[in-house]
Amino acid sequence: MQEQIKKKCDEIRDLLLEKNKSYGNSVFDKGVLFNVDPMYAIKARINDKLNRIKSKKTYMSDNDLMDVTGYLILLQVHMDQVDINIEKGLSQTESSEGSFTYEWNIKRDETRA
Repeated sequence: MQEQIKKKCDEIRDLLLEKNKSYGNSVFDKGVLFNVDPMYAIKARINDKLNRIKSKKTYMSDNDLMDVTGYLILLQVHMDQVDINIEKGLSQTESSEGSFTYEWNIKRDETRA
């Protein structure tokens, strides 16, 4: 069973890499026509795939399952990148007790205050 799991993961990885190459990283970029956040775009694609699977009257194909799995992986990759970007926006300062506190590096519009 372990080898079957590895084989399926490899297939999904290869599919994701090939699609990313073909589509030019479009799933992570805001659209040309519509300025949609990648997280919402990926979630919409997952929703569309799940609705397609739900409404199918025939059997579910491997392609349907691989597409949903692939989009879930892409969502995880995107969320990991969001976490990295958030961490870069935080400055870590050491307090006198040796513990760490975090401050947001957010530029405030002082005219709104």
